[in-house]
Amino acid sequence: MTPPSPGAARREFAVGWPSILAAALAVSVGMTGIGFYSLGLFVQPLQDEYGWSRAAVSGAATFQQFGIFLSAPLVGRLADRIGVRPIAIASYIAAPLMMVALSQAGPSIPAWYTLWLLTSLAGCGTTPAIWARYVSARFDCARGLALGLMLVGSGMAAILAPALLGPFIVANGWRNGVLAMAAITALIGLPVALLSGRGEKRVATAASAVRGHFEANRSTYILIGVAILLGALVAGMIVHLVPMLVDAGTPPAQAAQVAATIGFTVLGARIVVGYLFDRFHAPYVACLFLLSPVISALLLWLDGPVIPAALLLGLAAGAEVDMLAYFTSRYARFANYGATYGVILGLFSFGAGCGPLLFGWSVDVTGSYDTILAISAALLLIVVVLIACLGPYRNEEGVEDPPA
Repeated sequence: MTPPSPGAARREFAVGWPSILAAALAVSVGMTGIGFYSLGLFVQPLQDEYGWSRAAVSGAATFQQFGIFLSAPLVGRLADRIGVRPIAIASYIAAPLMMVALSQAGPSIPAWYTLWLLTSLAGCGTTPAIWARYVSARFDCARGLALGLMLVGSGMAAILAPALLGPFIVANGWRNGVLAMAAITALIGLPVALLSGRGEKRVATAASAVRGHFEANRSTYILIGVAILLGALVAGMIVHLVPMLVDAGTPPAQAAQVAATIGFTVLGARIVVGYLFDRFHAPYVACLFLLSPVISALLLWLDGPVIPAALLLGLAAGAEVDMLAYFTSRYARFANYGATYGVILGLFSFGAGCGPLLFGWSVDVTGSYDTILAISAALLLIVVVLIACLGPYRNEEGVEDPPA
C-alpha cells in the first residue's frame, strides 16, 4: 500500500468528518463506552444494599463482555448484508429498555448477571462491530486516523462516566443511575442511528456475491489469536492494576490516581496510532506500540516505577481495538468486513471477559501477581511476533499488496 498523499486524506476528512463524529457519539453511549465504564460505579452501592462481595458485583463485567462475544459475529455479518442503520436503530431502542429492567434488579446475583448479559445482547448494534464498518466504508487513505478518532468516543466515556454519573449515583441511588444511563443512551444514540447509514458505500467486487462471511485466510487467523491474547492480558492487567499497586505498598488513593492516568493515555494513543497506521505499514507500528505492555508487565513484576507502567499499559489499551479494526480492513475484503471483524472483536471481548478472572485465580493459587505477570510478558511478546508475521496487505481481490 502506497502512503497516502496529504491532499487525499484531507479530502476524505472534508467529506467524512460527520461520519466520524456520529460513530464516536454512538460508541460513547454504547456497550463498550458508558455500558462498560460505568460498571465500577455500582460496586459500592450494591455492596451496601445487598451485602454482595466485591467480586460478585464486578462479575457483571464478564457477562457484559460475553454478550459482545456472542453478538458481534452475528451483527457484523448482518451489517455486511443489510447495512448499519437498521441494526443500530434496533439496538438504541432495545438497550435502554433492558437498562430499565436492570434498574429493577433484586437481591439475586444470577439475575444481576443475566440482566447485564441481556443488556449487552440488546446493545449489540452499539459496539465497534458495526460502527468500525460504517467509518471504514467512508475512509481509505485516512482510515487509521478515522478509526482512532471514532474510538475516542469510548475513551471520553471512560473519563466522563465516572465524573458525571458517579456523583449522580451518590445523590440519587444506583437504580436512578441505571435509568440515567438508559436516557443518555436513547437520547444520544437513537438520533445518531436514525441520521446515519443512508447511502452506505458498497464495494462492487466479485466478493459481493458472498458478502457477509468470515474471511478465512492466514492473516485473519493470526488476528484471532492476537485478539484473544490481547483482550485477556491487557484487560487483566488494567482491572487488577489498583490491587497490584496496593499489594506492592502504594496507598489506595494514590493507586487509584495512577490508574486514572490510563484513560488519558488511551485517548492520545488512539489518535497517534491511527495517524501512523496511515503513513507506515501498520504491523510495524503495532509491534512497536505493543512492546509497551510487555515492559509494563515486567515493571510491575519487578516492582519498578508504577506511573511509567500505567502509562505504557494505557498505550496498549489505546492501540488494541482500533488496531484490530484497521487490520481487518486491510487483510479481508470489505464485502466481508463486518462478519470478519465481528468474529475478531467477539473473541477479543471473550478474552477481556476471561482475563480478569484468570488474574484473580492466579493470585488465589500463588499468593501474588508475580507468576501471572511473568506469563503475561511472555505471551505479549508472542503477540508482537504474530503481528510481525501478518505480511503485506491484501487488496479487494484478495491479492497481497507490498508493504509501505
